[in-house]
Amino acid sequence: MAISRTESEQYTSDAFVESVGAVLFRMSTQEVCVLHLLKQDEFVLAKGRRNCGETRHDAAVREVTEECGFPCHLLHLNMSTRAPPAVEEKQLGDEARFYAGICEPFTLQIRRLGAGNIKLIWWYIAAVNEDEPFREDLQEKERFAVGFYSFTDVLEKLTFQMDRDMVKKAIEIVNNTLSK
Repeated sequence: MAISRTESEQYTSDAFVESVGAVLFRMSTQEVCVLHLLKQDEFVLAKGRRNCGETRHDAAVREVTEECGFPCHLLHLNMSTRAPPAVEEKQLGDEARFYAGICEPFTLQIRRLGAGNIKLIWWYIAAVNEDEPFREDLQEKERFAVGFYSFTDVLEKLTFQMDRDMVKKAIEIVNNTLSK
C-alpha cells in the first residue's frame, strides 16, 4: 500500500466544523467592523458555522448580518489565489495566480479543537449595504457590542494577532482593488 508523498491529515465529518466569516468594511468611512464579545471582553471579527446545504457565500453574509446587524454583501476583488479560473482552458500548475474581480475566500484559518477535532474558518471580505437600515432585530446585543474602527485603529483594537494580520491583508486587497 502506497503512502502519500505529502504530509496529510484526514477528518471525517464528525471531527470537523466549518465556519465562515468576513472582514466587514463600511466603505464610505473607510472603517472595519469589530465585535466586542462582552462576556470574554475580546474584540473579534464576525463569523459562524455554515449550515448543512448552505453555500459558503450565503453563510458568510448570513453570519455577518446576524452578528453585526448590518446587511452586507461579499466584495469582488483583485487578488491572488491558487484556485484555477472559472473556465480552465488548459491544465494549470498548482500555483498562485492573480485574478481581477473575484469573490473567493482570502484566508483559511484552521483551529485545532483537541482530541482530533478541527474548525475550518473560511474568510471573505464584505461591505455594509449602506442604503439598507441597521437590523437591530438581528444583532445579538446580549452577546456583542458592534463598533467600526479606522484602518489604523482596528489593528490595535482586535484582541488576537492572527485577526490583526488578516485584517491588514484585507485592507491591502481592498486598497489595491480600489486604486486600479
